[in-house]
Amino acid sequence: MATETEALNLWVEKYRPKTIKDVVASRDIIEKVTLWAKNWERGIIQKPLLLAGPPGVGKTSLALALANTFGWAVVELNASDQRNWAIIQKIVGEGSFAETISEEGEYLSSSKGKLKLIILDEVDNIHKKEDTGGESALIRLIKKKPRQPMILIANDPYALSLDLRNLCEMITFKRINKRQIVKVLEKICALENIKADRAVLEAIAENAGGDLRAAINDLQAVAEGKNEIKIEDIVVAKRTQEPDIFAVLQRIFKTRSYSAYTEALLLDEAPDDLIDWIDENIPLEYSGKDMLDAYEILSRADMFLGRVKRRQFYRLWKYATYLMTIGVQQAKTSPKRGFTKYQRPSLWQKLAQTKNMREKFKTVLSKIGKYSHLSRRKASNEMYYFIKLLLREGDIKTAASIAAFYDFSKDDLEFIIGGEDGKRIKEIINYIEEHKLHRVEDETFMGTISEELDEDIRKRLKEEAKESKERRKVEKRKKRKTKKKEEKAGMTLDSFI
Repeated sequence: MATETEALNLWVEKYRPKTIKDVVASRDIIEKVTLWAKNWERGIIQKPLLLAGPPGVGKTSLALALANTFGWAVVELNASDQRNWAIIQKIVGEGSFAETISEEGEYLSSSKGKLKLIILDEVDNIHKKEDTGGESALIRLIKKKPRQPMILIANDPYALSLDLRNLCEMITFKRINKRQIVKVLEKICALENIKADRAVLEAIAENAGGDLRAAINDLQAVAEGKNEIKIEDIVVAKRTQEPDIFAVLQRIFKTRSYSAYTEALLLDEAPDDLIDWIDENIPLEYSGKDMLDAYEILSRADMFLGRVKRRQFYRLWKYATYLMTIGVQQAKTSPKRGFTKYQRPSLWQKLAQTKNMREKFKTVLSKIGKYSHLSRRKASNEMYYFIKLLLREGDIKTAASIAAFYDFSKDDLEFIIGGEDGKRIKEIINYIEEHKLHRVEDETFMGTISEELDEDIRKRLKEEAKESKERRKVEKRKKRKTKKKEEKAGMTLDSFI
């Protein structure tokens, strides 16, 4: 890990923009961000900003420069931190609603216009398995409309759920052009008293491929210990740029170039993700026999991916990638003319929705298990559907009492009852508020509720319990019969041993 002194010696840190005017970005982006900050200064609560774009284009620098310009304190978190609901609620939640103290020890009151900017960098990593619950926690936090400005930063904004993106104002950054990079490099050379041929700076800028941070690092590497640098001094290896997924799709569908395969290997996409992209967009480019042939080849690529999963033989990935790129590419008779707007895999959206539903279900089960002294599994098998029936069909008093006892939020009720029945959810919440219902530690609570149930509901519950009991008996009889048959046929484990 670099020390503080080493970090200061890095030119990317030394020449990081101090104010918003120093940031290299389009005028449109600067104006949007500045207006957003000015509205916060006026006391107008704004949506969080979502700065999206490839690495090295100045997203984090812009956020820090913005805070410095308006004199805001900064709370910065990186996606490398272990994230879950508790951590986000503690650090981001408390940081966004509470007051703060500056580094100099000065008390900063939000009521007096003293704000702090909360920066969540690399937020597109928050949805990973180790961050279980992190994204849903962040969504809940943003819905509360924190009184402090917040900026989310992501390389791939579409790795985030649609719900989270809709809660933010997204600003998209593009790669910085060669001319802008050269201009920054010239300024750094002047400040460092280094004489540099323009051809050298242009070569470094070309090699960086729109990544200003990479260009500055390359310049420092070339200029180390020199007062003058020439074209022959450039020893920086050709930087491998990660191709854009849309550029690779264009290469597959619009050309017959075999570079589609090599570019696909450089993508920051696993083969089983890339196949989803191609699968989604074949119908936009191919039709008739071309589409049939393309899908037949794609199915063979999918077979190789399946063998990788079953056998853990990852060398088969290259064959799958070749089939899904060059194979699909060569399946067309001729490329479709004109621009095609490629679509993100719809399967991912469906998976994200089901994941969100599973997380909500776990939250509900955790509350039922906690207050009924059950495991989550038992809460699901023995209590959840019973409670669901009461909330849906019981009288409002009963439903409200249950909701209060289990501390169900509005989101929990929408999940259990169904968002389409908004009127009933509103009635339950209003009853809780009007009668000031809250959780009480009373073990006889559910017994009291059961006595108040309508006769028809009790009858249905008894019938369901009886049917469930009968099903278990039938299953046990089947298992016994199967076991006897295996013993007669000599198919037991003992016989093999």
